[in-house]
Amino acid sequence: MKKILPLILVLVFAQWWFTDPSIRVSSHEIRFKYVVKYSGNASRADDLPMLVALHGNGDTADNFYETALDQLKVPARIILFQGPIPYGRGNAWPWSPDDFSQYGKAFTEAVDALALKYPTLGRPILFGFSGGGMMAYYQALKHGDRYAYIFPVSGRLSKNLLGDEAIRIGAEVIAFHGMSDSVVSINGGKEAVALLRKSGTDVIFSEFKGGHLEIFTTMKSTITEAIEEKIKDMKKAKT
Repeated sequence: MKKILPLILVLVFAQWWFTDPSIRVSSHEIRFKYVVKYSGNASRADDLPMLVALHGNGDTADNFYETALDQLKVPARIILFQGPIPYGRGNAWPWSPDDFSQYGKAFTEAVDALALKYPTLGRPILFGFSGGGMMAYYQALKHGDRYAYIFPVSGRLSKNLLGDEAIRIGAEVIAFHGMSDSVVSINGGKEAVALLRKSGTDVIFSEFKGGHLEIFTTMKSTITEAIEEKIKDMKKAKT
């Protein structure tokens, strides 16, 4: 038995180390998987701003980090959520009113729990692309008071997706959208921004030349710098 116990401990540690962590939202019976990354030479024990990142539909959390967030230089804890709906070779975020209501509430509770689990500086920052951008817009309108800043990129949102739940704004929204986006029309982004502004949300909407995937190419540095600026502002406010 004494010889077996160390082996069991090694196997348990290996399972914890190599398996993506997950969080279960008991009130909705939903489990979210996520990946944790650290930027700017930060470590797990540090008190850090939390950047929550949502990939596009059909993508994975790891690939989204490698293609969209690997240039982030300021110290931060990056929580990359995996979309809860299997889609293609990856996962996706909700796109129906019922799914938005169910997963939107559960996602907010998951973020709240992770902000307590990890030593977090201020309210989280939310960043979402495409399908993840839709969820980011939804969070800005329905649960905006839980975030400091929200960055939707190439996303959309229409009134019919909002349901009957109360509007709760609070976060400043900095949105980006390509003028020639053929996957998610810029008109969908403009509709989301109009809903936000009507609710009283502070919104900056930047249109750029290019299509849906410019976040990974010509706009990558611009978006990264915008996120870094807000992370720095949060750290200054706490010092």
